[in-house]
Amino acid sequence: MRAITILLALLVIPALALADAVSTSNNNSTLTVTRDDPIYNLNLPSDPVQLVRTLEWNVDGRRILIYPSGPSTFIDLGHMHADAHVTTNQIHAQGPILGYGTGALSGTVLGGIVYTVDGDTAGTLKSRLTEKVDIQNKSDAPVQLWMSGLGYKPSQSNLEVPDYSGLDIVGTTVAVITNRSITEILPAPQNSFGEVTIFPIVNFVGFNPLINQSVTIPPGATLSMISEIKVSRTSSQIQQFLRENAPSRFQDSPLLNNPFIRVP
Repeated sequence: MRAITILLALLVIPALALADAVSTSNNNSTLTVTRDDPIYNLNLPSDPVQLVRTLEWNVDGRRILIYPSGPSTFIDLGHMHADAHVTTNQIHAQGPILGYGTGALSGTVLGGIVYTVDGDTAGTLKSRLTEKVDIQNKSDAPVQLWMSGLGYKPSQSNLEVPDYSGLDIVGTTVAVITNRSITEILPAPQNSFGEVTIFPIVNFVGFNPLINQSVTIPPGATLSMISEIKVSRTSSQIQQFLRENAPSRFQDSPLLNNPFIRVP
């Protein structure tokens, strides 16, 4: 029932308010994370509700639109910033899961996110984006959520479909649920080693195929999900770059017609 309430709440918030944004950068890359303006009230203790909407990854001037993962889109982000207690190329956000908040930053089910951008040398069009999400169930009942990997393709007709033309996009998503410590026996009543559930690793090219997978987080457990996306030029772009920039004696080399050529 609580999961249905969360979905209904998501549906009534328009995906239009994109003014509240935080950015960070590293070498040739900039990452901007956008959440709703603080204007939506759902009669929740954490009002006004602010949900993450988009990530814009700019690499050597190329805008790459990335949709954030679920369950990060269920987190009411009362706290979001760059730098501070994370590193200079990271953005940190946290807050309660919709329907489980007791205040702007408190609740029985809490979520935290760290986004990281690792750029490369200017002009290489190479970069790495990662997202780490933790969902902690502090309640005494199981919580059902839905997992969607960072960089999925949106199904809603009103959402922009990211343009990956001319780019090689590869990524990985892994998720795990842990319940208590796995390194030591805890005092009673939790005097046992922790339980661990590891979901199948998702490797992908292009859009992340992990979307709307139901997951149940037991009482006291934490769901952690890590996604990595790497971008680089396609082979045809690399060949064109070499033709334009390599010494003239190499520009007519048959190697430049090799479809598998890659810059290290």
